[in-house]
Amino acid sequence: MAERPRTRRQHIDAELADLRSAPQVQSVALLERGEALLNDYQAELSVDETIYLLRICASGSQAAGRWLEGLQLARRGIELATRNHKLAEKIPLLAITGNIHSFLRNSHLAIRAFREAINIAEQEQLIEDQAKLLQGLGPLYARLELHDLALSTFELAYALAEKSALPSIQAGAMNNIARQHRQMGDLDQAETRIAMALELARTANNKDLLPYLLHTRAEIAASRGDLDAAVADAEAALGPLKKRKNLPVYLRVLNDSANWLAARGDYAGARARLLDAAAHAKTPSLHDLREELALTRVQIERAAKQPEAAFAALAEYVAAREDGKRVELESQRIATQFVEEVERNEARGRRESAAVNELTLRLIETQAEAQRIARQVARDPLTGALNRAAFETAVQRVASRGAQPVSLLMLDIDDFGSINHNFGHLAGDAVLGGIVERLRQSLRTNDLLGRFGGDEFLLLCPGVGPRIAATIAGRVLEGIGAEPVRHEGRAIPVTVSMGVACAQSKALETLPYLIKRADAALRRAKLAGKNRVVAVRV
Repeated sequence: MAERPRTRRQHIDAELADLRSAPQVQSVALLERGEALLNDYQAELSVDETIYLLRICASGSQAAGRWLEGLQLARRGIELATRNHKLAEKIPLLAITGNIHSFLRNSHLAIRAFREAINIAEQEQLIEDQAKLLQGLGPLYARLELHDLALSTFELAYALAEKSALPSIQAGAMNNIARQHRQMGDLDQAETRIAMALELARTANNKDLLPYLLHTRAEIAASRGDLDAAVADAEAALGPLKKRKNLPVYLRVLNDSANWLAARGDYAGARARLLDAAAHAKTPSLHDLREELALTRVQIERAAKQPEAAFAALAEYVAAREDGKRVELESQRIATQFVEEVERNEARGRRESAAVNELTLRLIETQAEAQRIARQVARDPLTGALNRAAFETAVQRVASRGAQPVSLLMLDIDDFGSINHNFGHLAGDAVLGGIVERLRQSLRTNDLLGRFGGDEFLLLCPGVGPRIAATIAGRVLEGIGAEPVRHEGRAIPVTVSMGVACAQSKALETLPYLIKRADAALRRAKLAGKNRVVAVRV
């Protein structure tokens, strides 16, 4: 008897079952099937099925180097998950968004995506997701030369995976720890960590992870000058990477292998690696890797005394740069659309909140009374500085005024607990008020002053770069410590410590991160002996 043809629903169910059973989600092989379902059966897919297929297609686009398409697909998935209150479903889509922005060198947007995903994973108590996301966040810190922060991020990922008995994730985290130690020049630690990662991968029988670990071991061997071992490990990694069609990593290993072969004098082998890479790196969005490959070829042909071939490689480099400009513009356009969509949603929320506030204000008898209450709500009752909510609102207004340098100063009164203990809490209140009065004398009219909590204050100086920020901080430090605060006839000596984070106004969109950097600088000032300023650039 002839087999009856499958219905459309049966076809969808069968395809989804195959996709979910596939061992590697981030796969070009799954991309076409996912796209076919989205394009041909959209009306018959449930919300959960649509979000899943958007994730499959965004992930496949990432693996194929089709990053702009991947961003669009991930954005659609995030919007759909947000509308349907499916928080956990946003996590992988945000991770893909972060990875693609990382490839496109949009570090700020990449960190923002990963931090949002990590916050959701923490809320939902998804330990495995937290550990994976931390491994995506760490390399972004490393790129910004925050190596200690990157290392602690990877170590936290390892600790979470170890606590939850997730050996494959432990192996991935240990691999990242090894890479970070190599970047920091600690090759002994790097070798120890990559050996541990390989053992964990074997214990978990995770063959998918092995080529990435071999590449790391190859990089460590090359750093030691053992080019034979580096080439051997790269060769072992290339086969599985090519089979899985993970182009960005495959091309990077080919480029590294070509460099190591050339350093051994094997120009023919190096050219073969670059020829293989050129055959796979035709997508415009792979421009960054194509630039690296072209420069490697230039160096190799110059070393081999082949000037014509070197000039041809330079032409490839110029073409890749042109592609890069076009891709950068398109990626910025997509990123801007995404940010504007978020801002529109926030504006809608503010309008709704404003409508409620308007109804409340109508109950107040006079406009003067309304203004007085508004000022009280926005101010810290003890010191008169902006409270935290009002400070954050004012910061967002600064962020909306266009690109400019900004400096965030975090100030903490030294030994404030001792002041309360030795002179009493009323004296402590007097010190807080006196500090704010002296701060106002040192700041400009457009600077923002807010009380962060306890004896900590935040100062935002718009249009101020590192040099002027140092001058302002020094003026504040001198003005506060010049003479004691007097209370009930007693002189109370006061000094403060300050942390300064200098950035562009774009960084104000993620104010908590900027505060974190200023806080870290403040802690360093405290550890260095107090009554001083430590500044960092973000």
